[in-house]
Amino acid sequence: MGLTEFIIDITSNINALIRKISSKHKLTHSQTFHLFNIPYDGISMSKLANKLSLDNSTLTRNIQKLEKMNLIQRSKDQLDGRINKIQLTASAIKIMHSIESSLELQNQKIIKNLDINSQEKLISSLEKLSWALSSQRGEY
Repeated sequence: MGLTEFIIDITSNINALIRKISSKHKLTHSQTFHLFNIPYDGISMSKLANKLSLDNSTLTRNIQKLEKMNLIQRSKDQLDGRINKIQLTASAIKIMHSIESSLELQNQKIIKNLDINSQEKLISSLEKLSWALSSQRGEY
């Protein structure tokens, strides 16, 4: 298997895991990713759209759904009233902690099958891969 095939396979498995955990909280995979990409101190709609590689109209529809679920709140930026800023609600933060805990438990089950040296190499390699992917993001 080549690198591309491994990445696709890993991504498929991780997405399935996130879908399963998200559904327990009545969230879709996409909604969970939206919430995970909103920092606790909030983010502007345009920055979030860029971060998720979505056009503004798609993000607006998605945010409206999360708003109806009382998981995010919108407000005008204090310095520039033209900017809509979104933040997680206390309810969303609680759900995100629960999802993170569930994912951490799954990760522990997965990684315990590796010896310590392999675990350290894996973490180091994933960190490097994440950085490399982030640095290439503007090119695709």
